[in-house]
Order: sequence, then structure tokens, then C-alpha cells
Amino acid sequence: MYRPARPNKPRRVIHSIDELPVLCDCAEAGLLLRRNPEVIAQMARDGILKGAKQGQSWFFRRDDLVSYLDKLFGGEAV
Repeated sequence: MYRPARPNKPRRVIHSIDELPVLCDCAEAGLLLRRNPEVIAQMARDGILKGAKQGQSWFFRRDDLVSYLDKLFGGEAV
């Protein structure tokens, strides 16, 4: 049976750091880092990302995510 290909869903993208809240969950952090929320949670469990666990959810400060990106690209935090 032939099934036409479904178009890809448009992906939400962060164009400016100001679009993120000061305190982000895994989904919002994933938008900035272009990673799946499950990968973000694993990075937090492994200590790669600085985060705090509240119940079953991880939360991240926007400044910590920016610092991670700065370290990743060899820059200094502004």
C-alpha cells in the first residue's frame, strides 16, 4: 500500500537568547542546544550540564546554558 510521505513538522528554533525564560526545563534547554530533551536530561545526570532536579524534572538557568556553549566553543563567558 502506498503512503505519501508526511511533511516534516516545523521545528521551533531559538533565534535570540532573550526568547528563553531565565529558568528553563529540558525542552527549552533542548531548543537552545539543538538536542532532544531526553539527551539534555542525560547530560544533566552525567554532570555535563549544570541543573537542578525538582521531582522528576530538570531545570537549568539560562546563564548556565550560555556558559556551557561558551566553553564548548572555547570562548569566555560574557
